[in-house]
Amino acid sequence: MRCNSIITAASQGLGYAAAEALAERGCNLLITSRDERRISLARKKISEKYSVEVIDVVADLRKEKDIKKLINEAFSNFEVIDVVIMNYGNPSCEPCELTETTWLDWIEAASMYIASTALISKDLILRNPKKATMIIVSSFTVIEPSSYLIVSDVIRPGLTRLAKILARKYPDKLKTIVLLLGSFKTPGAIKTISKIALMKGETFESFWRENVEGLSPLKRSGKIEEFKKIVSWLALDSPEYLTGTSITFDGSSTKSVII
Repeated sequence: MRCNSIITAASQGLGYAAAEALAERGCNLLITSRDERRISLARKKISEKYSVEVIDVVADLRKEKDIKKLINEAFSNFEVIDVVIMNYGNPSCEPCELTETTWLDWIEAASMYIASTALISKDLILRNPKKATMIIVSSFTVIEPSSYLIVSDVIRPGLTRLAKILARKYPDKLKTIVLLLGSFKTPGAIKTISKIALMKGETFESFWRENVEGLSPLKRSGKIEEFKKIVSWLALDSPEYLTGTSITFDGSSTKSVII
């Protein structure tokens, strides 16, 4: 029997790569994005390349009504949800420093990261007839936060707490894993780093080389195929005992260790 999956923010970048990784394994997909044109194109490309069912839903993770719409669409089309990959965009203001933020920037980030994940988790617990695996995509910068990513780096650590509570409270309903990613050269990353480089009076190429790739002893960013491999393994092959954990997948870009 095919697995059924939900992948948010999947029109491009890592979300699209995650959708491909599961499609390659024969999973049916419900993919979402705020951009109707891009998510429709993503659905067409994946459905033509792989023999799986792909449903596209226009949904904004910052809006409660859209969260309800995407989960209702998922249960309308799939009797069971096996995998959920929570991928996210960036807060509108970023890159920005504290003195540039507004009240609404903080509300936006809390809605997009925390509230959306909590609401989808709640529906899985209440409505899904079997245990689902939820992979929550975050960043290694929550360990070593950046002043330019202050909004996301302050809000996103809450995802690890949410994942732990869900794993402990609902072990028969959810296996939760937080994936703390290093840098991948996606459209979103290029856009953000380009703005930071401009703010610092540097070129994108030099800033990326020194301050992104240079963080890892491998002297490179992550490869999309590497991301797809770990997503595929975590979603479909990883042991149940991994639940509630956070995995750093960053080429040792962060110097922090857990003792």
